[in-house]
Amino acid sequence: MIENYILMHKGGLDEYRDNIFVNYSSSLTMAMLYLPSESDFSVADEAAVAALVNSSSKMRFIDLSESVYPLLTDLKNYMLIRINDKNITIERHGRVYAYIVQNGELKMLPNGVTSIDDKDRVICCTAEFLRDLNEIAILSDAVISDSAEEWMDHLVCRISDANRLAQGNLTAVTMIVRSGD
Repeated sequence: MIENYILMHKGGLDEYRDNIFVNYSSSLTMAMLYLPSESDFSVADEAAVAALVNSSSKMRFIDLSESVYPLLTDLKNYMLIRINDKNITIERHGRVYAYIVQNGELKMLPNGVTSIDDKDRVICCTAEFLRDLNEIAILSDAVISDSAEEWMDHLVCRISDANRLAQGNLTAVTMIVRSGD
């Protein structure tokens, strides 16, 4: 099982522009779209991405990627994720990031497949979410947290201490692998 917690907050902007689409099946499949204020992305394209993610449980990851790519070509900042108890597959473009906490170390996840184990922790987020965080904060908050929600709470407190959440949109997902649950 993959425990997860999603944060979607408008920050200091008038509206929330980013988006996250999730399919909960035997694997968790997600698309994270980072939409800086200067980017233009149609509602129809967002709906098409949502529909693809929602129907992706029987699709191979590569097929999902190839189906979503034409819709997101102009976006430049997005990530596709598929995670289960054994591995995580990431396809990252632009200013979205994925890190794994494994054996007490924080590492950026590369595009492709990475093996994961019980109690590994993953954070996927936009550049705006990371702006006031550093790797030591992300790692230490992951290690002391018992749940994905608690980990996110610690990170958001750090961001709030730095800028009172008055920056751009805050978009992130924390995940913890819970094998055998």
